[in-house]
Amino acid sequence: GLARRALRHELTHRGVDSVVVDEALEQIDDDSEYVVASELVRRKLTSMRSLEAEAQVRRLASMLARKGYTSGLAYRVVREQMAQSASESLLDRRGPED
Repeated sequence: GLARRALRHELTHRGVDSVVVDEALEQIDDDSEYVVASELVRRKLTSMRSLEAEAQVRRLASMLARKGYTSGLAYRVVREQMAQSASESLLDRRGPED
């Protein structure tokens, strides 16, 4: 679940050769980071339903920041996942007959 930046730090800290680190990180593109960040937020969001939206945003963005994601990506993913979750909740409440 780490972003490229955090993964680079982790691998370097563990003594992995910089050439190997660079090769490994070339395998991760922006789309991959977005997908992983979205999944992290989606999973965490289910346990945060009792919190106010502002607290959810703050906690989710902080979680992604700790994992090395940029603030721009973090807030984008959080906003999108919260909107998706809200629309899914609305559909669940309306039921199939509405």
